[in-house]
Amino acid sequence: MAKTLKTSANGRKCAFGQCKRLLSIYNHDAYCRIHQDQVAQEQMSKVPYHHVL
Repeated sequence: MAKTLKTSANGRKCAFGQCKRLLSIYNHDAYCRIHQDQVAQEQMSKVPYHHVL
């Protein structure tokens, strides 16, 4: 029995600013691969670092 893969809607565009890349039906994120890393880095830099003693 073949396993079916989940797919997202066809024709979705990256949600990053002026990016016009079309997302793969197998990419379930809102961003393309190029901008996914940038968004993750921005979110990590906003998280305050608490030093544990």
